[in-house]
Parts: sequence; C-alpha cells; structure tokens
Amino acid sequence: MHRQHLEQMVAREGLPVRDVVCDLDAEETQCPACLTTFKTAGVRRCPSCSLRFY
Repeated sequence: MHRQHLEQMVAREGLPVRDVVCDLDAEETQCPACLTTFKTAGVRRCPSCSLRFY
C-alpha cells in the first residue's frame, strides 16, 4: 500500500517510476537516477549526472 502511494505521487509529478538497484560491488552497474551504465572501480559519483554514492 505504501509503495503504491509513493508511485502515485511520483507519477503525479510526471516522473518515471524506476526500480533500479545500484550494486557498487559489481564490476559494472547502472545509476538509479539517470540509468547510465558505468564501471564501479573507485567511483563515488555517477560519471554522467554526478549522483553521489555512499
């Protein structure tokens, strides 16, 4: 129920609902914000949109 409510809020704003997991232990992963695929070695930010990973 909570997830459905959040998805409706995002849809009202005209944003896409994405279910992406960013695995920084993998050799390569995908940014959950912009969906850019990149190599994870030593990365703390997405090389495309600069989303910071902790």
